[in-house]
Amino acid sequence: MISKLFLKGIFVAFLIMSFVPKVHAQWYTKRDKDEMTGEQSNYAHSPSTTATEPMDFPYGGTKAWFGVGCSGPNEWVYIGFSNEPNLNNTTTEDGYNRINTRIKFDDKIKNVTLTQEWGDKFLNFTYGSEIIPKLIKSNTVLLELDWHGEGSTYFRFSLDGSAKAIEKIRQRCSN
Repeated sequence: MISKLFLKGIFVAFLIMSFVPKVHAQWYTKRDKDEMTGEQSNYAHSPSTTATEPMDFPYGGTKAWFGVGCSGPNEWVYIGFSNEPNLNNTTTEDGYNRINTRIKFDDKIKNVTLTQEWGDKFLNFTYGSEIIPKLIKSNTVLLELDWHGEGSTYFRFSLDGSAKAIEKIRQRCSN
């Protein structure tokens, strides 16, 4: 016979687990199809995160996610935001801004160049092929941005499940 104390313990454990937030959500995948051309694109995304220190109005609550996309043999890496990033110390080009900044994979800091098309909510890595292996092998990534009115702003992304998600989209893109 199962004792009442054992059943109460199971019930309490269940209640506790249902109210404890998931600390490290997994990466997920998404597939898009262009209805006009039939071309498919596949995406692997991190869970959304906010800046490590709260930003002031109008940027407070800005969410960001890390992403890898592919279509056929082409792959790209980007960071999406819920609001258009308003960054300082950028170089203006024809239709886009270039951003030189730092990124940290676990404990290794790397200088990277990102681009942002004018008015876009995405930052694109110019050398995504160098970033993807680090996304697969690392546990976390920390991105530094010089955000207007905020100064150095940092976004930390979990890479839990990134290797599996990236492999999944690569399989879809190779078919």
